[in-house]
Order: sequence, then C-alpha cells, then structure tokens
Amino acid sequence: MVLLMLGLVGCQSNQNQSDYCTVKGTIKGLPNGTKLELQDEFNRFAIVGEGVVKDGAFVIHPTVSAPTHVFLYTQKDWLQLKDFILEPGTILVEVDADEEADMETGATGTVSNNIIRRVMEYESRGEKDSADALRAEVMGAEQTGALALATINSWCKSSVQALDVLDRLSPELARLEYVAELRKELAQRVKTEPRTEGSDIVPLYIDMNYPDVNGDSISLGAVVKNAANRYVLVDFWATWCSGCLVAMPHLQEIYATYHDKGLEVYGISMDAQFERWKDYVAKNKLPWVNVCDGSGGRKNSKAWHDYALSGIPKTLLIDCESGEIIARDGLSELEAMLAKLLQ
Repeated sequence: MVLLMLGLVGCQSNQNQSDYCTVKGTIKGLPNGTKLELQDEFNRFAIVGEGVVKDGAFVIHPTVSAPTHVFLYTQKDWLQLKDFILEPGTILVEVDADEEADMETGATGTVSNNIIRRVMEYESRGEKDSADALRAEVMGAEQTGALALATINSWCKSSVQALDVLDRLSPELARLEYVAELRKELAQRVKTEPRTEGSDIVPLYIDMNYPDVNGDSISLGAVVKNAANRYVLVDFWATWCSGCLVAMPHLQEIYATYHDKGLEVYGISMDAQFERWKDYVAKNKLPWVNVCDGSGGRKNSKAWHDYALSGIPKTLLIDCESGEIIARDGLSELEAMLAKLLQ
C-alpha cells in the first residue's frame, strides 16, 4: 500500500507549479518579518520557495513541478530549520528555532513525509524491526523515487545497496547531476565499509585529529596505536541528534562491559556549539575519548567527508592490530561482534 501511494504521488508530478504543493506551519523563536527560503538539495540547493514569518506562522508556495528534497532556512543568517520532501499536497511544518534538535523532526501531511515520521516514531519506541521493514519497502521498490533518494544515505545498510537504489531511480531523477555526485560519494564510502564478498578493497581507518574538552588535540591514530587497546569503536554523534542521545546509554553499557577487555571508544561530536557539547559530556560522565570537530556536521566536516557518512549516529569498529574497519553498524550489531571478539 505504501509503495502504491508513492507511485500515485509520482504520477502527479506534471501538474502546474502553482498548484503543486503548499508548505505551511508554525514557528517559535523567530520574530515577525523573518524571511524564509526553501533550498532544493537535488538541484544544487537552488531556492525554490520563499516566505515570511507572520504571527508565528508562515506559508510557502514552492516553484517546483516534481518531487524533491528541500531544506528550510532563514534567509538572512542561514539558520537551518528543517528538511523534508516536496511533493503534491499540503506539507505541515512545526519549527522551534531555539531547539537545535528540532531540525531533525521533518514534516507531515504528505505520503513521503508521513513515512519518514513513522520511521522516526518506530525508532523512538525501540521498534527496530518495524522501522527496518518500512525502510526496506521504500528502498526495494521496482522504481525508486525522491523519498528513496533523500534517505539513501541513512536508510541503506551498505553502499552496495545504495548503488542498487540509484540504478532503479525514475528516469527524471536519474539524470540529475546530484545523482552522479552521489555515486562518487558512495565510492568513497566503500573505502571505510567492511569488506564485501569478492572485493579486494581493505577498508582502513582514516586518521583524524580534534580537540577534547580541555582543548587538547587527540588523534584517532594515537588511540588505535595505544598498546592497551585491541579494538576502537568510533562514534559519530552530536547533541542536536536525537537518535544519538537515545543510543548513548547503550554505548555506556558497552564501554563498561568491554573497556577492561581492550575496547576504547573515540567519540567525535559534530556539534558547532563547543560549550554545549562540553556540558553534555560532563553531565553524562562520558568516560571515553571525547573530541569535537566543531563543524555542525554534514558537508562542513572533513571527518564526515572522509568517512562518507550517511547520517548520525554512526559507529564503526577498528581492529587495532591491522587498522582495518571490521564493522560499520548500529550498536546492537557491534555489541554482538564484541561479545565474540572479547570473550
């Protein structure tokens, strides 16, 4: 049923731009008169809609005629507020500009955006199987569309699967330069994914060097080469990432269980707000190596690019003896592997 509905959405893409869709919602934390804009990720972040905050609300009529993935920004200071799928219908967006984590919550009101929200709700309740099934349904469609392309980096389990999704894109999307560039990104990601059958690529860790809470630089290489460590779990996260914070207690349990057996954790935060990150580390007493790249994540981060991250949280496991990345999974999968490696 989900895929049938997605197919119907795609069939409406030839309607007039002015009738295509409406984006509207409420905004907290921004004054009247604040100008907003929608940027189209699939088309080099071209501005495809503008609006103005009035009495805590806004309405935008995008100038598009086909489904795409957009980011909602303030026009003056480029504050990122949300990202979601533009598609036929009325898209509902609730924004709290004072809460950084709010930008991760997306939108509702149309088929694709409702699916994303459902996946997030499943994950927040710990219903991993339900979330995985819904993702698999979208990614496994005979012809994939804007939703699959927008979530390909976070919903695919490997770059091999992601490349397969690209091969099944609708002709309209497949012609985009964005897709060609994404193929290059996936090729980079292969370098830090565990070996796949038939591949001769040995995925070795790429070094990084960032400041800890005291401002002292600590490199990943130094941690890997520490004779006391047998395995290093690298955790890419941020305080604005709700999924990261949900996973943090589990990571603390893993560390408590396996640290004395040779596990170290190198936690790299993508926070741009250094003090906020420091406060979180101190308040939650994170006992492992903690560094912050200060980038805010995504394309601003060298580490994000080097590891071709699909999103955060993202964890990978390094064998200190060889420097090889032997796992790039969720914490549950890594914990099961550690249970065998560090008996």
